[in-house]
Amino acid sequence: MKVEMTILVENTASAAALAGEWGFSALLTVDGYSLLFDTGYREALFKNSHQLRVPLKEIAEIIISHGHYDHIGALPALLAKIGPRPVTAHPGIFVKRYSLGAGGQKLEVGAPFSETQAVDAGARFRFTAGPQQIRPGIYVTGAIPRQTAFEDSGGRFVAETEQGLLEDPIEDDMALVIDHPQGLIIVSGCAHAGMVNTLNYAREITGKEHIQAYVGGAHLLNASPRRIEATLAYLGQNRPDRIMIGHCTGFYAAAQMYQQLGPAVVKIDAGSRCNFI
Repeated sequence: MKVEMTILVENTASAAALAGEWGFSALLTVDGYSLLFDTGYREALFKNSHQLRVPLKEIAEIIISHGHYDHIGALPALLAKIGPRPVTAHPGIFVKRYSLGAGGQKLEVGAPFSETQAVDAGARFRFTAGPQQIRPGIYVTGAIPRQTAFEDSGGRFVAETEQGLLEDPIEDDMALVIDHPQGLIIVSGCAHAGMVNTLNYAREITGKEHIQAYVGGAHLLNASPRRIEATLAYLGQNRPDRIMIGHCTGFYAAAQMYQQLGPAVVKIDAGSRCNFI
């Protein structure tokens, strides 16, 4: 199995011609079949794919990790360019949701369009709340069970419900898992379910223990020292071959990962490429 990966959207960029944008998007081609994992927010997807000579029209399907603007925002514009595509996501991605600031102010962080608008743009949704094999050896986790005591959603998130504004656990958070012969490749947008929970659930779904790579955000940006320490302890005992992190991981958490785990930890940027053979 040959897997090629290009990071198209990330907070930082690897070259002057590329755009950094708060968000995430990765193109993965598995034995010639192209999947786009998340879209980023606005223009970076299009500028960077052009600069990197990535033909977006070759994308066969799209996977959305969760319904935050920085992971789904560019979906309608993308579909307008490439035409209708299957979009795999959790059914909860269109919940109206907010992040609370220090003064209690609400910042809207949900999808900046409705499900109807997405469908009109060409989204052919395949909603799944549980694990789903979308192609041989390629899975989405669906909602990830929250098993650890030290992990949370990573911020002060609330969502609109019939009972009013309530804490948002971001149940729609899910990851992509590729069952590669050399070990699992796990791609996560933010790991709002927790990095450890995500790794453990990927192992449970596939029945495989060895993890070749974890790619994406780990949402340790606002994590407590206890959470970071517990995460690092787990990674020290269950170390993936590569931990390719960025976006919402946070500088201090990433620095501690590198300090304790060494060169297995790699910072990803827009423009980063990697092949798994």
